[in-house]
Amino acid sequence: MPMRMRFEPEDEDAFHARRDELGEQFAGWLNTHDVPGDPDDAGLLMDWKWGYGDGALDHWRIADVDEFLLEWCPRKLSADPQDCAGIPATVAAFVEFLAHTGTLAGGDPPSRIRAHCERSRNRFVEEMGNPANFGMAKSLFAGAGGIGPGEPGSTEDLDAVFSRMTEQSPGVLDQLRELFDDEGDDSDGPLRIGPVRVPDDDAVHAAAASAPLLRTIRALADYCAEPGRTLTAKGNLRLADARHLVEALSTGDDPTFGGRRKLTSADELPTLSWYVHLAVGSGAVRRHKGKLVAVARFAALDAVAAHDKIFRTAVESGVGIRRVPLLDMIEPAGDLLDGCVIVHLVELLHGDAETDELIETARRTVLPPLGGAAMFIDELVVSTVREQLERLVSLGAVQIVDRESSYCDDCDEAHEIGGRVSLTPVGVRQAVLLAREGGIEVAERVDPAEAGPGQILDLVGATDPTEWMADARTWFAAQPDPGAATVALAAAALDGNRESIVAMAGLQALEDLAGDAAVEAVRPHLKGPHDGIVLNWMAEQGAIDPDTVDPTRFLCGLVDVLAAALDAAGAEEVVAMVDAGGRSGPQELVGALWRLDHPRVADVLEAVGSQHSVKAVAKAARKALVQHRSMLADRAAQAR
Repeated sequence: MPMRMRFEPEDEDAFHARRDELGEQFAGWLNTHDVPGDPDDAGLLMDWKWGYGDGALDHWRIADVDEFLLEWCPRKLSADPQDCAGIPATVAAFVEFLAHTGTLAGGDPPSRIRAHCERSRNRFVEEMGNPANFGMAKSLFAGAGGIGPGEPGSTEDLDAVFSRMTEQSPGVLDQLRELFDDEGDDSDGPLRIGPVRVPDDDAVHAAAASAPLLRTIRALADYCAEPGRTLTAKGNLRLADARHLVEALSTGDDPTFGGRRKLTSADELPTLSWYVHLAVGSGAVRRHKGKLVAVARFAALDAVAAHDKIFRTAVESGVGIRRVPLLDMIEPAGDLLDGCVIVHLVELLHGDAETDELIETARRTVLPPLGGAAMFIDELVVSTVREQLERLVSLGAVQIVDRESSYCDDCDEAHEIGGRVSLTPVGVRQAVLLAREGGIEVAERVDPAEAGPGQILDLVGATDPTEWMADARTWFAAQPDPGAATVALAAAALDGNRESIVAMAGLQALEDLAGDAAVEAVRPHLKGPHDGIVLNWMAEQGAIDPDTVDPTRFLCGLVDVLAAALDAAGAEEVVAMVDAGGRSGPQELVGALWRLDHPRVADVLEAVGSQHSVKAVAKAARKALVQHRSMLADRAAQAR
């Protein structure tokens, strides 16, 4: 049976299997024939042909080589230009390998492709190092890390993630940490976001399908159906086609320029030009033999896959905001403003934001590196961010509510400004993908109705307590058997691998959700990994008489509870619990703790001794701490 070499967009599994098989065969062929080349680079070539080309691995033309080497690689591939200088040789070798193994079905002769690759090597290296070619994700997320966007496991140190932006605006690093790292104590580690509620597939598909720009690009592609639309010598649409599309796509461009002059080129229409850029970059249409022609493979993509391609093309160009000359004069203002699109998307993973908050983030990112020149573009930053947000709305990535109407003296029209910005389901998807490509760790928050008890408990401490309890209620309500759910939640919360604070949160949830049934679900966990916490909880429920429990065991359990409170809420919470708990007073309680053989006694006593407002209690705690440490020292000495 002949080897399959052509794949449609939906043939993902079959393509990856064939790519891996060809890669192994190519590696062996290189060794046998002593031909320079890299199997990994060949895999990248095949990925491009399937994801961006025609999906035919057995058909290669000079035009394919140029598009891969001179357009896609410089825009997408993050690597030092000299480190990837061998890619053209690999392309030539791969085509020769296909011909040698009888799997090359057509295209230009391998000898011509070899000669073209050798002639193109220096230009390829130049294009790889030219910042003008960099896509936005490459520029910001992978510019210093040597990892291509979208590669699995691409987790760079945070300095590499935003290297390009932070070189120009160092303050952006601290701003993002302030947004996402509430603890603020992990300045050397990767940035972490979340947990983020990841919408289900149906919600993502619906949001992608309703994105205005997806419909626009599909309509543009339909207009360019075979045999396509003839282009000018400069590669632009003819004026008649441009005028038609301005109306058909409702671009908002004015081909008459207010009656001041005639339209001389389609590239004078900024919005239509952006649409064409998106259509070409996403693979919806292609320039072929002097025409703009629809690509059938794009038409076959589902809404999410098509949106992925359009969205990525849009973001890599700063969502297509046309720069005014002033931005090009004041470097690096334009690049930083383009990068703010990604910063805003990642910022919105943290939660909704007011438009003014996003504008302020852009100001703090763009203006400080400009020094005295910042005063000239402050208003331009404001207007650019507003326009970027409008573009993100048209991409279906964000929605803006509670906007106000404001009259503009310049255009004599009213505009909607301000409002609260949030990500749509497909916007969450895209922002998570961008963040992860940049090495940012994104924790996912599952749909509680579809989660297991363990997944609900995983979010303890990662979400607001009120939100967590709401998720727990949603989960419990979705369970068909409340009794079984109670038992399952108890078992998951009191598992030995759970931290004490999680066990306590689980017990509190059980008390609220299951009422009296919780006691019997928890009882089997007495003398288990969280015995002390269970014991004290059972006593609070009146299910155990403390007088029937060994006092040492009961006190050790109390230390478990106090230590968990210390870890979760600090010394003040420990003081409050000492004052409120037990039948004895706080002074007597701390005085009894020092004899316990428990690893957290010293932590609890130190917290009470340093924070209690009653001098006698604080003094008793400090004395007990000295006694406890002395006891431990004596035991250590006896053991030697």
